[in-house]
Amino acid sequence: MAEQLYARLELLNSERHKNLRVKPLQKFEKFKNLNSCVILVTEFFEAAKYYPLVFSLSPRNEYLPVAILGADNNAFVQEDGFWREGFYIPAFVRRYPFIFVEDIEKGEKEKRFFLAIDREAENLSENEGERLFDEEGKETQFLQGIKQFLLNYDRDFQITKQFVDELEKLELFRNIEATVKSKDGKIVVIKNLLAVDEDKFHRLSDEKVVDLFRKGYLGAVQAHLMSLTNFSRIIK
Repeated sequence: MAEQLYARLELLNSERHKNLRVKPLQKFEKFKNLNSCVILVTEFFEAAKYYPLVFSLSPRNEYLPVAILGADNNAFVQEDGFWREGFYIPAFVRRYPFIFVEDIEKGEKEKRFFLAIDREAENLSENEGERLFDEEGKETQFLQGIKQFLLNYDRDFQITKQFVDELEKLELFRNIEATVKSKDGKIVVIKNLLAVDEDKFHRLSDEKVVDLFRKGYLGAVQAHLMSLTNFSRIIK
């Protein structure tokens, strides 16, 4: 999914990108063709107010939570490129044009990540916006804030994977399909989705429910189940 968004990745370099500036991301045309995006478990309570949150198989063949954004494209990006006012923008979107890339030459034990940027991003400039490096080539506070945001994203992504693993271990998933009608009247069936089976969830033993609560997962499951009513919003 991310691979489709980042057109020309470059590792951030204090010499090559010394004069590079970043303007606030206001237009989201790049995300118009996405009908879903990864959502972190730490975002569930906010995102569940607006989007259906389900589970889908990722390109790496692992199930991850996703927010459904539309039928065949993103219904929350308007024709003028702005995200619909008042709707939560997922961290997956907000981190653009930055991303951590893995050093594939290192083994699992020596795994390293480097900060990269999509050089094709429209909000990059050498005249406007926040600088990434100062005159001496040192990181600005703005860039340090970006790095901290991405570190938090990576940490929460690992927590999200643990959350999904726990649901799989408890065998709580069921297959679902979503039938959505697009603006031009086209009927789109979104397949290969998973949701928590409410009956199985309610039959969990007290011990397992308490364990989910202590791990911070119980509220997330409830937010997910409540979010499924948002499919009617997508249809509209």
